[in-house]
Amino acid sequence: MTTPLTICRSSDIHGHENFPMGCAFSPDGTCLLTATASDGKFRLYDTPFQHLNNIHQIEHERDNHEGETDENHSMDEVTANGPQHDDIEDEIETTSCSHNQNQTQQNYTWKASLTSHQGGPPPSASSASYSWYPLMTSSSPLTSLYATCRGNSMPIHLIDAYTSQLRASYRPFNGVDELEGPTVVEFSPDGSRIYGTGFKTDRTIAVFDTTIPGREGRIMRLGKTRRSSDGQKGIPSAMAFAKHSGGDYDAPSNVFALGTYSPGSIYIYDDRMATDTNPAGTIVLHGGLAVVGHGKSFARKKRRFEHTDNENDAEDGGGEDLFSSARVNWFQSRARGGVTQLTWAPPTSNNPYVLYSASRRSNAVLSRDVRALSGLDLDGDYASSSSRKRSGGGVSRSICGLQSYARDGDTNQRLEFDLDTNGQRMFVGSGSSEGVVKVYDANTGKLDDEFKVVDGGGDAVNGVSFIPHPFGKNDGDGLLAVAVGSRHFHEEDLSDNESEKDAIPRNPGFLQLYEIKR
Repeated sequence: MTTPLTICRSSDIHGHENFPMGCAFSPDGTCLLTATASDGKFRLYDTPFQHLNNIHQIEHERDNHEGETDENHSMDEVTANGPQHDDIEDEIETTSCSHNQNQTQQNYTWKASLTSHQGGPPPSASSASYSWYPLMTSSSPLTSLYATCRGNSMPIHLIDAYTSQLRASYRPFNGVDELEGPTVVEFSPDGSRIYGTGFKTDRTIAVFDTTIPGREGRIMRLGKTRRSSDGQKGIPSAMAFAKHSGGDYDAPSNVFALGTYSPGSIYIYDDRMATDTNPAGTIVLHGGLAVVGHGKSFARKKRRFEHTDNENDAEDGGGEDLFSSARVNWFQSRARGGVTQLTWAPPTSNNPYVLYSASRRSNAVLSRDVRALSGLDLDGDYASSSSRKRSGGGVSRSICGLQSYARDGDTNQRLEFDLDTNGQRMFVGSGSSEGVVKVYDANTGKLDDEFKVVDGGGDAVNGVSFIPHPFGKNDGDGLLAVAVGSRHFHEEDLSDNESEKDAIPRNPGFLQLYEIKR
């Protein structure tokens, strides 16, 4: 287990059970956004580039000095250079960060540069969702925006990242004309639309034009009514658009993946294909692929994925690409608790068609290849005729589950993961029993490394976010921000000693920034 260099730790999160809920670097990497649990604040931290540059300069001077000392084996020269070496060591001791997680650098104060508290303090059980404007650059104040929501009859807020002032509000209304706040917010890849979902009264998605605040938006329904048997079931809990790069692969800006809580499911939608019978759009991708779904209510759909021996399989070759029944059931069971995060592979990765998902109370992050959802194989050819007959003439190929990435996930809390710029490495946060960040090879699922964030456990690593290193020498170097903290429920102490009944004090959560080397 290797321990990366700790750059800094936040020092301004205080209060009972107050901790950051996830974290996200801005698209240009200049700042970090998080939401804290008990005080209801969205906090914006500047990425400490100057502090990081100072550390690198000091280390460079130290390395140069040590190199000169090794080359010149003269005691006089070593003595002459002694005071300079002492100055460097003293500066390193007071300025740089320790590799020991128990000795996080204290002299550098990393505090939120801005906080927003729109809508007042939330209920204790509320969740927060936030999303950066995808075209954001700090050099252009007009694009320095992020959207937030907390549910509980609060609208979507568009916040200025320079002043923390409210730029605009988007107000979704339900079927009885009551303002209802979403619990999930996301921008379209081009930033022209804001999507809000996760409403408790109905299965809908509210879509707003970013340039038109207010209540003027359109409502897309996931089913005819809340209790109807059609469409995607459960409360929407995660949404993800494919990332844009401007290269050979350019993802469609209207296609998105949507995950739900109990029953856990993942569907892929195209909102340009809305109809009267299916207002949310046909559940297809590129005109030929069908539903991605899993959960307790998908028993009939799962029969499509089960492999049954057939004499014609060997002739048609259709059985080679199908999951075994056990593998399908394993992938399905890992998402039944409810999807908490969805992320597409970066467009510069080996396969930009991979969709990653995490679920609550699940011990693994999963990846799937959406080119083989059903009906079409990886080459775009339709399944064999015998395979289609087994499903009653419909589609028959299973979801192409690629890899699983193990973690300690026995908690209802959201535990995030993130990918590096090229989609080669995955950083996975773990629950309170481990308190580590695991680093996986995203292509093979092999555990490359892990490092301890919380000594002795007790708190979960609930958020991770990666950006390329501003001064990195190697491709793959970067900065990794982690969010640490979780809710603690104290059981009643039956001891007669009053002093023993007092709850054990716990430190609030914190953000921590690491330097990752390839």
